[in-house]
Amino acid sequence: MKTSIFAFFIACAFSCSAQNWPDWVTQPQKSDEYITAVGVGESRLAAKQAAIADITTQLSVDVSTQQLQKLIKQDNQASNYFEQATTLTSLPFTLTGLEELNTLEQNNLFALKMGVKKSTLVKNLKSDLLKLSRISAPKNDNEQRFIWALKNSGGLDVAAKKLAVLELLSGPKLLIQSTLNNLLNEQAKALNAVSCDVIGANNISEIKSALNNALPHSGDTRLWMRPQIRWQYAKSNNNYSAKVILTLALTRSSSPFKVLLQQDLFAQESATTQENAKQKAINNLVQQLKAPASQWLFDI
Repeated sequence: MKTSIFAFFIACAFSCSAQNWPDWVTQPQKSDEYITAVGVGESRLAAKQAAIADITTQLSVDVSTQQLQKLIKQDNQASNYFEQATTLTSLPFTLTGLEELNTLEQNNLFALKMGVKKSTLVKNLKSDLLKLSRISAPKNDNEQRFIWALKNSGGLDVAAKKLAVLELLSGPKLLIQSTLNNLLNEQAKALNAVSCDVIGANNISEIKSALNNALPHSGDTRLWMRPQIRWQYAKSNNNYSAKVILTLALTRSSSPFKVLLQQDLFAQESATTQENAKQKAINNLVQQLKAPASQWLFDI
């Protein structure tokens, strides 16, 4: 399962007497009722974050968690080295219902066992995905179908990720999968029916390139995306601030060039020079345009 775009790394390494840590810390057992994980850190918060990171990776299929335990003998002294390294990517839903199942503090370290009930996750995911049955594509109007496809781009992507987690927890869900596949097929047809050309914006090539990458160009129905940009500047001491307002107008490509959809995007950045502040603001906009169109072309 692909997950949206951020990463978080937690590492904790410590050395202590081999007999000091109980099995629930060094050899955590799987539970039929819970998704569980043990985190260890120099504070209770760090231990909790490590445990939550581990639970998150268990609910993802494209990241890995490494837990390494070594028994080291040196000068006839046995010590236990436990290392926890977790690569964390965001889940397509908020992780609620977390419980603290066990905790221990010793040697200036905290161990915390966290868990979330599988039944709670399954119930919430099913409830979210049943909403797909209330979504339908417009009929026989390529312009409106295209707008519908853009507006639902983020939601359908998240739904696919939620379904992957649900099936990981409780097996295939054929009815939900069929509903989602039908919507994704309608979305693909609607996007493929349109060629959306970016008009103007020759002085902001990075914005134009990002828009071209985000929009389809292969259909028979031709539309225009017209970006316009405005700047506001400020200076405080030796710091320059640049605020950019990007207006995007989706229009018909023939007279009278009716505006079908319009939205403003904003970015504000600071730097030691005005040009650097402007470039940072442009880079901010480019990053926004890399997200699904539902996040930047519509009011959420």
